[in-house]
This record gives sequence, C-alpha cells and structure tokens, in this order.
Amino acid sequence: MKKILSIISVLSLFLLYSCEKNVITYGATDLDQNAYAQVRFVYDLPIVTSTAHNITRLTYNDQTYSEIGTPLGSILPNSIAKYHRVPVGSVKVDAFKTATKDVVAYSSTFNITKGKWSAFAYQENQPPLLVQDPEEYQTGHPWNDTITYIRFVNLFHKSDGVTPFGRLTLKGVRTVGGVITYIDIASANYMEASDYMPYKLDRKGIAVWSGTESAMVFALFDASGQQLTHFATTSATTKTAHQVTGYSLAKGVNYIFHLNGKEGTNNATQAIRVSTIAVN
Repeated sequence: MKKILSIISVLSLFLLYSCEKNVITYGATDLDQNAYAQVRFVYDLPIVTSTAHNITRLTYNDQTYSEIGTPLGSILPNSIAKYHRVPVGSVKVDAFKTATKDVVAYSSTFNITKGKWSAFAYQENQPPLLVQDPEEYQTGHPWNDTITYIRFVNLFHKSDGVTPFGRLTLKGVRTVGGVITYIDIASANYMEASDYMPYKLDRKGIAVWSGTESAMVFALFDASGQQLTHFATTSATTKTAHQVTGYSLAKGVNYIFHLNGKEGTNNATQAIRVSTIAVN
C-alpha cells in the first residue's frame, strides 16, 4: 500500500511539474477604441423582393468580412445584431450577389467615427444612412416592467423607388374592450431614425409569463393620419389597409424596426418591408 501511495505521489509531482512548464498562452493585444468603429450593415434598397438581389458576400476596404454559401439577403450576418470592426475614417463597402459572389449589388464609401453604428443602404447610388447605436440599452425592471423598446427607421419610397414617401408613424394595434385601438410608438421622416421608445407588452392574463408577447400587430400611418395601404393580393385592383403581423417581442429588449421598399401600381410592383433587429 505504501508503495502504491509513493508511486501516486511521484506521478502527481510529475504532472504538476509538467503543467507548470507547459502553460498554454494566447497572443492578444489591446484594441485602440479610438481607432476603430463597430458597424452593422443593413441592406434596405427599394427593390421588389427577389432572390436575384440577395447578398452573398460583404467586404470593407476590399477585405471580406462576411460570406455565405446560400443567398439570404437582408442583413449580413442576416438578422443577428452583430457588428463588424472597421477602422475610423473613410470606409469602402461592397456587397456582392449571386452564387459566384462577384456581382456587385451595392458599393459606396462613407466616413465613420468611433462607436457603434447601423449602416442602412437605402439607394444604390448613395452612401448608407449611419445611425449611431447607444453603448448601453434600456432594459427596465426585470420583474415589475413589461416594457420593450422600439426604434423606427423610415426608408420608404413612392412607386418610383426614388422619391421619398414622407413622414410615417409606427403604431401598435390592440383590441381593447372589443375595439381596435392604435397606439403611437415612434415617428420618423424619410432617412430618419427615432429614439428607442417604450412599448408595453400585453401579458394577456398569463400568471407565469415567459416575458414574450407573440402574434403582435403593427400599422403605419402617414403625416395626414391615414393608414398606409397596399395591394393585398396578386389579383387586387384596389388598395386596402396594410398591417405588419406575426411579430414576437420580449420585455427588456431593444429592437430596430426598419421600413424599406416602395409603393406600387399593383401587387407585383410594390414592396413594403418592415424588418426587425434585436440589439441586446
């Protein structure tokens, strides 16, 4: 027994000595916060939905930052709130399409300073709209509040896809006492972003609540107070009220609702897209 314990002791000392002599280290350098910015690229061109326009590769200053095998379109990297680190100053951005990832879908140059930014590409021949993101987000009380926070970005056009539509207001649609009620959330002119505005979620009487409200409905109203209309089906010849449906939002989370697209003369020529990014 003593012999066994002696062998174990020797092995333990050997292992300890080996660990001390073979420390694994990872090379790292401090990042100069003043020399870099964090950018999230958002692809919001006023085009009718088509997979032919979906992005497969994104580069900054001719260096690949994001690439996918299957075209996803929208935001790179898709709808996840991730940033790419770029040097401050003049930045060249290129978005490519098709499976070969070499056909230019968007190309521009913009100037950026340190901080976190969302870069909304809203016209093919214009630099992106830069909207600075806060370093810290509101979250509310973890137990008492049922609040979510929404920033509205308006990049919507007339039917030509060039002329701005004008000021729009995002409203929540609720049924209160059997009556449909519209609740103001945020307003924005063309090429404008609102602040993050609080919006109370409905627990719907659930005692043990997950913190998420599902099947939410929103609507858009113009400067005269009229609800945005569209051709609801391929056979529709007249416009009806447009609604944004099927959303699920969680309390304490901040979202960007960005509107892009254009009015049309029929269902095939219109594109009304309200997309969301959860940013915290």
